[in-house]
Amino acid sequence: MTGGEERHAMPRSPWLGRERLAGLVLLGFGVLTLAAGARLPFFTSGGVGSGLMPRSLSVIVIGLGLLQLWLARANPGPSTGAWSLGRAIPVAAGAILFALTIRGFDIGGFEVPELGLALAAPLTIIVAGMADKDARLGELLIFAVVLSACCIGIFRYALGLSIPVAPWLIGY
Repeated sequence: MTGGEERHAMPRSPWLGRERLAGLVLLGFGVLTLAAGARLPFFTSGGVGSGLMPRSLSVIVIGLGLLQLWLARANPGPSTGAWSLGRAIPVAAGAILFALTIRGFDIGGFEVPELGLALAAPLTIIVAGMADKDARLGELLIFAVVLSACCIGIFRYALGLSIPVAPWLIGY
């Protein structure tokens, strides 16, 4: 290798190339969001319905995924390399933790309390941050507090979204 050249291994399977995998991911997200928004009304008697924008964006993402697959037909790109499941689990666990704790969750006799953004966001950041092998708890705590404060400021106060901040403390 000379200068700034990087050497990339070719994928074992043509579908594991970065370019094709990116197209498949876009296609999958587009189909998933299209299915998730299928019950939203596209048009109503009063005009545009709440399903117009999600469906339109889903169709655009599906189109971009198909375009990516078409452009990668001759060259799938370099290999995506080996994936560490141990690094993916904390990230997925953080996303699930956020979904369960932001507004609470109750199924059967099991109840997760509504923690709001003030606690759900830092918990998510800390759990997902453990995916980094060089993660330090002190740095993660500082990052979680600062990022959570920014999220509260932006989503609750600047945008006025009805996201619970700290229902256990301030009631909303």
